[in-house]
Amino acid sequence: MGWQRQIGIARIIARLNVGGPAIQAILMTEAFRARGYDTVLITGQVARGEANMHYLAQANEVEALTIPALSRSISFKDLVSFLQIARILRRRRPVIVHTHTAKAGTLGRLAALIVRVPIRVHTFHGHVFNGYFSPLATRVFLMIERFLARRTDCIIAISESQKRELTDTYRIAPEHKVVVVPLGLDLAAFLQVKGPDGTVHSAIHCEPSDPLVGWVGRLTAIKAPSLFLDCVPLVKESLPATHFVIVGGGELRSECEQRLGREGLRDSVALLGWRRDLPKIYAGLDVVVCTSINEGTPVALLEAMASGRAIVSTDVGGVRDLMAGIPIPVEGMELFENGILVPRDPYLVARAIRYVLDNPQRRRAMGQAGRQFVRNRFSQVRLADDLERLYLSLAQAKGLLPMDAVLPACQPTSAFSASHKPGL
Repeated sequence: MGWQRQIGIARIIARLNVGGPAIQAILMTEAFRARGYDTVLITGQVARGEANMHYLAQANEVEALTIPALSRSISFKDLVSFLQIARILRRRRPVIVHTHTAKAGTLGRLAALIVRVPIRVHTFHGHVFNGYFSPLATRVFLMIERFLARRTDCIIAISESQKRELTDTYRIAPEHKVVVVPLGLDLAAFLQVKGPDGTVHSAIHCEPSDPLVGWVGRLTAIKAPSLFLDCVPLVKESLPATHFVIVGGGELRSECEQRLGREGLRDSVALLGWRRDLPKIYAGLDVVVCTSINEGTPVALLEAMASGRAIVSTDVGGVRDLMAGIPIPVEGMELFENGILVPRDPYLVARAIRYVLDNPQRRRAMGQAGRQFVRNRFSQVRLADDLERLYLSLAQAKGLLPMDAVLPACQPTSAFSASHKPGL
């Protein structure tokens, strides 16, 4: 199909730090290049102390155009970033600009508007309307996002729960303009995980039979690692042999280390830092815990489920959309086929962890159910198919493609409806 070469796609993200947005931006840049599109990835710099995913870009032969002034924090440099983005867009003349994350979404869409890029798309991987800023700052960000939404051709939510928040709770955009396109990842290595090979147990010097509870993510306030640490003594009261591992890094690492020493938890909790051998890490864990205050779709939970591990999570953001089956309420918990949801209460999180550890047969069944749940729903091929269909539908609606152009078929497990016509 020769029209692929006519459709340039500029993907913009504030920084390639470890996490779902960066993974998607990199994988989709490579996927659309492989499908014949002229595609470019524009990004800023990762902040000092943050782990970056440039290794993934290199592995996929994705060369990003870096704007040094573009970063997560708000500053006068944002004007410089805006002008540089606009200059790149004017030179590349893409048909589609697709932005990821709040800062890139603001500067990228404004630049695309000024340069008159025909199609503007933005993905909310999460949002900053709860748990990030003061009420006044939050109101300002809501006003900005509503302004931008009116000038955006399509807004992507990564879960049904997030769509309801964007359309009903925060009224960012009308329902017809928001589509649900779940994340898509390269889960092949995690789907091949079998049993523990001793890697984690050896690393933290514990017995091979000791239960291991894991937490994976950025050590930042919104992820609430402190809630995970609150659970440690509560679990060990009845299961003293249990060990805990935190995988990741961030601005709260030093605070976590100090707390471990202050509360005498160094023998129970290991801080492993950022790791690239995550399949081996997940293989050694009995349960993976998410304690976030707010989430879109936690990549760590997708990786844990693909690895066949039971999950315990706070009931926030789009996490409920990752749960399989009909919930069974038990003592403040909701038991699903693949894991347990609880409110943000350390006693209930600890109770859920103990339940999973005390019921090995149920734990294995949860792991199997989770693996089956994510196998096709969150593949990168499915994501690329969904996005391609969305892009081409938008191009047709704008008169940039003939209406009889053949669009790729949707996967049966896709949340993106084949009959959906994005609102313009």
